[in-house]
Amino acid sequence: MTLVHIRKLGGNTHCGLSHFVLIGISLGVLAYPLHITAAAPEPNTSSTTNSTARPEPAAPATPREFFNVGTEKLRAGKLREAESFLENALSSQIARLQPPALYNLGWVRFDQGAEELKKTPPAPQTAGAARAVAQQTDEATRQADEALKGNELEQLLAAYIRGRGQRKQLKAATEAVRRALDTHSVALRKWERAWGDFKSVVELNSSADAQHNADVMDRNIAKLIDSLRELQQAAAALGDKSQQLGEKLKQLKGRIPASQMPPGAAGDDDEDEQNPFGPKPGDKEGPSRNGEEMTLSAEQAGWLLEGFKLDSERRLPMGQGQQGQPRDRSKPTW
Repeated sequence: MTLVHIRKLGGNTHCGLSHFVLIGISLGVLAYPLHITAAAPEPNTSSTTNSTARPEPAAPATPREFFNVGTEKLRAGKLREAESFLENALSSQIARLQPPALYNLGWVRFDQGAEELKKTPPAPQTAGAARAVAQQTDEATRQADEALKGNELEQLLAAYIRGRGQRKQLKAATEAVRRALDTHSVALRKWERAWGDFKSVVELNSSADAQHNADVMDRNIAKLIDSLRELQQAAAALGDKSQQLGEKLKQLKGRIPASQMPPGAAGDDDEDEQNPFGPKPGDKEGPSRNGEEMTLSAEQAGWLLEGFKLDSERRLPMGQGQQGQPRDRSKPTW
């Protein structure tokens, strides 16, 4: 079993700096994944119509084969499969396999986080767009205030129509921030696991390259946390602006005669739009609706109870599905 020498990445190679410009986070360079060289396959001398055809590789059976297949999946960008194969190799608890398996798992989770961040625009771009929408909402709210002070129908209508349009912009910006928060949160969890994998390698064999990668992950996790905070601030601002605008739209709607309301106004749902990110801490739950008491005759009550009776041979289930098995704690959790 021979370990191949670890090399450093350049600026334009796999997962280098230019790769991460697309997601708005500039990362340092990581050391290459390790892999274990396997024996060269025997040449295929059988005559076939297609000279380039190759036999399907056999499924891995040993920890070493799981490691090699997992590393090849990593190089091919098949990250989910790579993670599964490498974790299988790691679970073998073979001492010499653990450092390289952990090292490559760090790479897998690093790439998984990077792929997650590609699903949405960079955080500064999303947060900047949200701030612009919040500023436009302030202007729409000020226009509503002026219209409410003047109490002229034309101004009330103009402010109401603008407010409704701005609420759609708020909804779109809110959804964009939500998606960005989701993807950045998932990426953060992946990168924290990658950092843990590299640190575990350092603890096992004091690898300088693993320490380098852990340091790179440490810096970029800090940047990712900053991006998450920026998105959270944008989300809070949008929630506040949405609530303020919703209140103004209610007031405008109350001043405009029903016969003069623009088309679609009757279907507005102001309450749902006021808290696009859910209720805030301290918000009180709205009053519940009490049901009306229904009077039943003795005969009607008998019919109702008869409908709820179970068959004599039928029993209520105590649970669904098979009983879960406890985790085998003799195996380490990585």
